[in-house]
Amino acid sequence: MGIDLGGARGKSTAVVLLCRPEQGQTALVETVMASADNGPWNDDALLEYFGQWDAANTAIAINAPLTSPACVRCTLSKCPGTQVCVEPATVWLRTRGQELQIQAVLADRSRIASMPNSTSFSDGLSIPTSALQRLPPYTQRCTEVELHFSRGLLPREHLAQSSWAIATRAAFLRRSLSNLGFTLNESLLEVSPRCTVHALFGEKRARGYKRDADPWHTRASIVEGMNDISFATTSRMSREDVLRNDNCFVALISAYTGFLWARENWSIDPAAAFQDDGWIWAPGE
Repeated sequence: MGIDLGGARGKSTAVVLLCRPEQGQTALVETVMASADNGPWNDDALLEYFGQWDAANTAIAINAPLTSPACVRCTLSKCPGTQVCVEPATVWLRTRGQELQIQAVLADRSRIASMPNSTSFSDGLSIPTSALQRLPPYTQRCTEVELHFSRGLLPREHLAQSSWAIATRAAFLRRSLSNLGFTLNESLLEVSPRCTVHALFGEKRARGYKRDADPWHTRASIVEGMNDISFATTSRMSREDVLRNDNCFVALISAYTGFLWARENWSIDPAAAFQDDGWIWAPGE
């Protein structure tokens, strides 16, 4: 199942049910739901719906952060400072994360220019200040830094910009779904539809399925390119709902990411930093 998670009132939340025969290489879109039977997808409606499914045979892919940054979830009464903190995610950000940032900036020389420095000019060969900026563990998560600097999937302007309201709702749903047997990174997945589209169909389409003057054609080409899924005859107007409705389209891409995760047996990075800090599942794992 795929969820495009909106605010608590549920008006901008959509759910897609995608069914895959056991060990099958293709899947069917059974239902696209912009609302629940009795109104918007509020928390009660979502939990009631997911409570009908067996967590052993179901994966839920949510387009929202399911974990918090290291500093937010820290329980220490006194902060030792980020430079000496031993939390794996904080250590990763100031070491491997910083290294990835420097490598990415130096590799993109088009961003580096000679700039006046007092009475002299820098030659553009030294490490620019932008590459040395710290990655604060109270806003950044390791998975987002990895996706951006290592794989180029998450754009710079999206780092640390998750909506507070949606992030807190996602955290609530994660805890509530655990009571129904859904476990993070086993049957409950955090996904980024934009990353999925970028990885499979290119950066231009990843920018265009919402921003285009007429995104319908961009979405149609993406759906056409997902030739390993089809719409069930009982799904009625589901294809049209996906093409005309932002939330339904994002929910479909979320469900499709979950389908690929199951079919291709993706695995999480074994580094300790990602175990508690979270992982965004995307093609190319």
